[in-house]
Amino acid sequence: MKNILKKMALLAIPVVLWFVFFAAFEPNNYFGLKASASSSQPVARVRAYQQEPGTNLILGDSRLAHFDMQLVNSLTGQPWQNLAFGGASLKETLDLADYILDSGHEVDTLLAEVSFYTLNAGYNTDRFAALEETLNNPLAYCFNLEYNVNALTVAMDTLRGTPDTIESGDWTESDYLADDGTVLPLHRRLYDYTATITPRCKDWSVNTKQLERLRALAERCQAEGVRLIVVLPPMAENVRTEVCDAFGISDAMEDEVLPALRAWADSYGFTLLDYEWGGSCITDDDTQFFDGFHLDEKYGLPLWTKELFDDIMSCYAAAG
Repeated sequence: MKNILKKMALLAIPVVLWFVFFAAFEPNNYFGLKASASSSQPVARVRAYQQEPGTNLILGDSRLAHFDMQLVNSLTGQPWQNLAFGGASLKETLDLADYILDSGHEVDTLLAEVSFYTLNAGYNTDRFAALEETLNNPLAYCFNLEYNVNALTVAMDTLRGTPDTIESGDWTESDYLADDGTVLPLHRRLYDYTATITPRCKDWSVNTKQLERLRALAERCQAEGVRLIVVLPPMAENVRTEVCDAFGISDAMEDEVLPALRAWADSYGFTLLDYEWGGSCITDDDTQFFDGFHLDEKYGLPLWTKELFDDIMSCYAAAG
C-alpha cells in the first residue's frame, strides 16, 4: 500500500508543477493571485468583476477595451472598471449587461458601446454561455488549450524580456507603400482596413432583435436607478465613405437607427453620445487611427478618452 501511495505521489508531482506554472503565468488572473490581469480577454474582464465588482462599468468591444483607466478615473473623480473585450458583439455586450444587473451587486453607471458594425445582423457572435461555464468551472479553465497556450506565451515573453505592445505606430515611408510600390494616401494598416471589414458589411442589415434588447436595457436601467450611457465610438473617414456610404449603411443609420436611439434617450433618460456619425475631436485619421476602428493608443485614444469622459461629466452636471 505504501508503495502504491508513493507511486501516486510521484505521478502527482508533474500535475502539481504544471498547475503552479499555469497559475503563475496565465494572463487572466483567474485565481486572483495577482494585482490585476495582463489580458483583456472576456474571461479576464468578467473574472475581475466577480472578484471585485465595480459600480461604474464600461461594456463594449476592443474600441473601448484599451482606455488608460488611471486617466479615466482622474477625469471623472471616481473609479471605473473596464469590462469591454475584443470582438464583443452587441448581443454579448447586452448579455454582460444583464449578467451585471442580475448579479445583485450595486451598479451606478453602465457605459455601453453601440456602432453600425455591432448593429449588423450578420455579426452576432454568442460566447457568453461558454464564458459563464468557464467562470464557474475552474477545471474547464485549467484544461482549456487556449488558456494553456496563453500561459506558455506569457512565460516565454517573460523569459525573453519581450515588452508589451500597444496599438500605435510611428509610421515610416514604407508604411505608405502598396505591394506594387504605389504611394498610398494613408498608412497601409488604415488604408487596407476597409477591405478587411467589407465582407461582413456588404450585406449589412439592422439586428432588430438586439436593438430591441438595447431599448429594454434602457427601460430596465431607468426602473432600477442605473445611469445608462450609450456611446458610438469614432470611425475613420475612409470606413464611412468606402463601407458605410457604399453599402447603404449610412442611410439606414441616419434614417432608422439614430432617430430610434434619440427617441429612447428622451423616453428613458439615458445619455447618448454619438462620435461615429456626429463627429469627434479626432481630426487626423492618418495619425490618430491605428486602423479604421481602433484609435492609436499614443496619438488618438488619450484625446478621445478626455473628450468622452469630459462629455460624460458635463452631462452629469447638467442633470444635477
